[in-house]
Amino acid sequence: MNPILSVVLVHRDDHERGQLRTALETFTGIQIAGERNDMRAGLALANQVRPAILILELAQPVEDALNAASQYKLEHSDSAIFFASDVFDPDTLLRALRAGAQEVLRRPLDRGALREAVERVARQAARKNGAGAGASHGVVTVFCNKGGSGVSTSATNLAISLKRMTSREVVLADFDYQSGDAAFMLGLAPTKSLGDVLSAPRIDSASVHDCLIKHPSGLFVLSQPEHLDRVDGITPDQVANVLDILHSTFDLVVVDAPHVFNEITLEIFDRSSTILLMTEPSIPSVRAARRSLEIFQKLNYLVSADRVRLVVNRRGEQSAISVAQIEETLGMPVFGTITNDYAAVSTAINVGKPLCGEHNDSRAGRDIHALARKLVPSQSVEEPIETVPVKRPGRLRLFGKG
Repeated sequence: MNPILSVVLVHRDDHERGQLRTALETFTGIQIAGERNDMRAGLALANQVRPAILILELAQPVEDALNAASQYKLEHSDSAIFFASDVFDPDTLLRALRAGAQEVLRRPLDRGALREAVERVARQAARKNGAGAGASHGVVTVFCNKGGSGVSTSATNLAISLKRMTSREVVLADFDYQSGDAAFMLGLAPTKSLGDVLSAPRIDSASVHDCLIKHPSGLFVLSQPEHLDRVDGITPDQVANVLDILHSTFDLVVVDAPHVFNEITLEIFDRSSTILLMTEPSIPSVRAARRSLEIFQKLNYLVSADRVRLVVNRRGEQSAISVAQIEETLGMPVFGTITNDYAAVSTAINVGKPLCGEHNDSRAGRDIHALARKLVPSQSVEEPIETVPVKRPGRLRLFGKG
């Protein structure tokens, strides 16, 4: 099998899912792009990863899985859907095929049958001559597991830049419910926030849109709550619902994420087309980035080469750690850098005017604008930004082995 096929596994039973994973990992040309034990979380992951093969459990009640498969196939016609099931009455099998399933795998697992099914998908992919799906960056999440790394500033100005350089509808969602300040960085005074969405009788499109505020640039913003008690008891399901609604309504969603790994951020990551991992040219920050990458690796987010992007913030020509050294230490190329422009950044935050506003010419603002241009190159019509070479000090081993 020449093509590399990505697979997402969705199965409630850990043992059954483990058997499928183990079998698939023995096949050449297969990459497990992720696995979940919950149907909704699995479909959210599949909608972003867009695997070549989606394996779903077909269990009672079968209607849920059949409806989910039918909807997914409608939206992603190139993906092959396999059902893993011990329900084999003719009526159910016929309905599974009508829902878009390409294969139904029996229990106990027949590895030979699974291999043949995968090979059929590989042959179909080969016949398409490698034609790609060209994923659009629908949800861009800015994240760092270390506070004070400029995540909110970067997310806010990235959203402004994306709105300015494209004709698309863009929304900034501040899910940093403990310390977010995105709306105030834009000079906005929202009367409603994420807290109002969560306290609504029902989270639906109307309740979410009622809490958005519009910036003069045309950017929509879902603000962080002013009072923390408004988000007491926030759940992953609530965040998932809000983000799904925003994603279905707007062309581009920029998320200012919390600075922790928890169930909330995992829901956000599962729905993210691109995760911008922020770091700084300092040993504590690079260590934090390395820990994040280790977790992303375990979650299979690094299977797609362009899903997690590394961004170096507060880069200075006199930094003790160079961009090249960060790349070597983390084993990942740097996607973009943002100049350490303290005066411009602090002024912009204090007066509530974005770095990437129409009349701002700061280096940090131009760097963030360049980052936005790299995210949506086909949408940008602006002139290339000046590239300033970075002085590279001698090689420096930041960490020991391991």
